[in-house]
Amino acid sequence: MFLSAATVLISGVTGLITYRIHIALFNEEVSRQYSLTAEQILARLDSRVNDMYKVTDYITLNPSVKNAIKAQAAGISSYDQMKLEDELDDQLYQVRLDAPEIMGLRIYDLKENIFNLGAFAGSFQQMDPSYLAEMVHRLEGTGGEYVWNRLGPDAFLQEEQSNWILAGRLMRSVDLETYGVMLILFNTSLFESYLKDLRLNDEVAVYLFDVNGELLYAFHNQDADPPPLAQLSMGATEIRDEQGTTHLYTKQTSDKARFTLVSKVSLAQIQNKGKIIVKVAVFSAAASVLCSWFIITIISGRLLRPLASLVNAMKRVRDGRFDTRVRIETKDELGFIGERFNAMASRIDTLIHEVYERELSEKEAELKAIQAQLNPHFLYNTLSMFFWKFYMQGDEKSARLVTALSEMLQYTLEPVQRLTTLQDEMTQIDHYLQIQQARYQEALSIEISVPAELLRCQVIRLLLQPIVENVFVHAFADKRDNRILEIRASQQSGNEAEPDMLIIEISDNGCGMDTSVIERIMAPVVHVDEERQHIGMRSVLRRIELIHGEPYGVQIDSAVNQGTLVRLHLPYQIGEGIVPGNSDGREEKVQ
Repeated sequence: MFLSAATVLISGVTGLITYRIHIALFNEEVSRQYSLTAEQILARLDSRVNDMYKVTDYITLNPSVKNAIKAQAAGISSYDQMKLEDELDDQLYQVRLDAPEIMGLRIYDLKENIFNLGAFAGSFQQMDPSYLAEMVHRLEGTGGEYVWNRLGPDAFLQEEQSNWILAGRLMRSVDLETYGVMLILFNTSLFESYLKDLRLNDEVAVYLFDVNGELLYAFHNQDADPPPLAQLSMGATEIRDEQGTTHLYTKQTSDKARFTLVSKVSLAQIQNKGKIIVKVAVFSAAASVLCSWFIITIISGRLLRPLASLVNAMKRVRDGRFDTRVRIETKDELGFIGERFNAMASRIDTLIHEVYERELSEKEAELKAIQAQLNPHFLYNTLSMFFWKFYMQGDEKSARLVTALSEMLQYTLEPVQRLTTLQDEMTQIDHYLQIQQARYQEALSIEISVPAELLRCQVIRLLLQPIVENVFVHAFADKRDNRILEIRASQQSGNEAEPDMLIIEISDNGCGMDTSVIERIMAPVVHVDEERQHIGMRSVLRRIELIHGEPYGVQIDSAVNQGTLVRLHLPYQIGEGIVPGNSDGREEKVQ
């Protein structure tokens, strides 16, 4: 049930987020496309208005028109007026063909004569003279550019609706001489033929303002007041929520006529088409959720309960209860996993009680055996007797040798599991080397180089003596003179992957050994006889492995008749307290 509820919740939240994102992207894309459309329509309208400028330029710059108007005297008769109007109509025939949006022209010369041109020029007679006079007055001081005006009800003598736009300009010749005023009646098709392309749905309002911000043309489905221009950002789109309805506003200004186009469109009707897709998606999602819930409910009984039982069993095994077993209820993959889990738990239980404990017992027994091999207690008392005998006879040299051997044996009485310091281990080696030096005299050269700061390092007891002893037993067995033994210690700095190490190197110039012998020494013990042949070296390898493990160990480099180098990699562990003895940092050299 929890999984089903989670699925329903996640699906609902995902659907809501998807819907919100869809609406946001939809509004953004519609705004961008609508803004581009409005910009393109305004550019086309601006181009057409510029054509109207050129058409009227043809009239004002025409020398025949100029001369005909200037030649008239003040207060001409109606006959002369009609004659001039017919003459000018003939000259402006091409103008009417190029600009069908021009319904009529009225020209005022500087002598208060009025001439009406065009098929609908009589419409000027229906307009309020004071309104026209105000229009002429507005043209004073202009430079020949258009002044636009929207014809409202107050522009006519009688109330009526018109589809005209009034524009005016000064009539100026090529030499910039003003010789009259021209009023032009434009059909609203000049604007409507372009702005109708912005009508995406019924709730669209388009407003065209002149350069002074006065409303020039309105194309909308109702007589709504135009929005204030100051509230809109130029060249951008804005989405506003007005009385629960979302509207998209755009505002652009043309380059030449400097018209400002403001459009307002309701996004609700546009989004209604997208809501159909959303509804289909919602119904599909609901059906998918119900199917998923039904399937999950059925599968959970066959999958989740056995899986939960298996997980709980794994937790008990993790806590050390290896006698845990799961109940097998099915014959499918989960049943197979349960059987394998029971077999694995049984196998682990067996290994814990048999193999692991037996291995620990073997390690403990091996440590005790190594200690027994290296700790001959009974010899210590005998050597003490020899020491006093030599001392009473005045043989101090032999007494010192016996003392060295006695201290060696006493050192071996300590348990091998207990760590000692490198200083104590080197003292033990020094005792052993005193005996060998007395044996070989000048034929043996010994060099020991151990920095003082390393003497406090903790090492395994009796770790170096078996290696040094092998040098005399094997390496120097057939060598008559010039025997050289070197013992060196150093610190190897570690990194994130490896810790700091204590490196101890024991090298000789003895007979050496080939690769096969090194491999036998380093390989695990197979036969008892082989173990006895390399018991000293075996004890070193085995104790490092048991006590320290990886990455510590022993490395042997040797070649026949070229000597042997044994390198020990040990943990760099500084013991507590001051190491007695040779702690002044000198390097021992014994010849």
